[in-house]
Amino acid sequence: MQDGLEKFYRGLDRQYAGGNLSDVEQYLLESVSRTRNGQKNERGEAIAIYNELGSFYRGVSRYAQSLAAFERARALAASDLGQECSQYATILNNMAGTYRLTGEYDRAIELFHEAMAIYRREGQQHTYAYASVLNNLSLVYREANQIDRAIEYLEQALQLIQQMPGYEQELAVTYNNLTALYHAAGDNERAMLCLDRALNEFEKCADDENVHYAAGLNSMAGFLFAAGEYERALALYRKSAKYTKRFFGENMEYGITCQNMCWAYTKLEKWGEAIAVLAKAEQVYKRLLGEDHERTRAVADNLKQLRQGSKA
Repeated sequence: MQDGLEKFYRGLDRQYAGGNLSDVEQYLLESVSRTRNGQKNERGEAIAIYNELGSFYRGVSRYAQSLAAFERARALAASDLGQECSQYATILNNMAGTYRLTGEYDRAIELFHEAMAIYRREGQQHTYAYASVLNNLSLVYREANQIDRAIEYLEQALQLIQQMPGYEQELAVTYNNLTALYHAAGDNERAMLCLDRALNEFEKCADDENVHYAAGLNSMAGFLFAAGEYERALALYRKSAKYTKRFFGENMEYGITCQNMCWAYTKLEKWGEAIAVLAKAEQVYKRLLGEDHERTRAVADNLKQLRQGSKA
């Protein structure tokens, strides 16, 4: 099984390096098909492949398909490995991440805590896998507007990751998330210190591994925008959009960054550019959410007002 997984991951890395998300999806689906009717050793490969498929669909904002893939991985793991192993906990962590993105916070929190309990029983509370759950749990509490709890869990994650060599990117992501939390708590001094540290850590990462750099750039841009430094904010938003599109295509985060770029262009009274990027955001939301979704309608209304205002 190990040889099969190594071959699968080498192939997956090549597909991602090629930059065509349709090719990545096709490779994953073909890999799933290859193991679907296999023996137990191939079913072990299938668990990993379904887990990667769920992560891929989450990255491109296809959440229903992400949950379906993670559920298949979870069922296979429960059957073949049991529900008290680290592989099972990892699947729960990943599935919870998708529930977080769909706004089902209670379900996400339940799964994150279940994963943490398994890691503790396995004696893995000092591993990066455990820190990852702490980090993700903090994100849920932040989005549920429970900022104090979010900071508490993320500080725990930071303490673990700081003791682990070779995790520069994960350290950068954790500092970036702390930036948003301290800002939400009104502690802008700490927020800026964390953001500077996050960007420094991102710069240490190899470019082809820097998939989370866009989030750090967005955070810095947000602070610059709030401080009235619109040109500098816009430059970072542009770079963030470029990274997001490169690694994930035009997903939800890409659409949100286009909206952010629009507000910066508006402050600079660059109406044509503002309209263009907001129209791109509307296009992304229509494709991912549908024309009747609240977010899509809101952007359509803003776009209409912007077009009318630019003609005044």
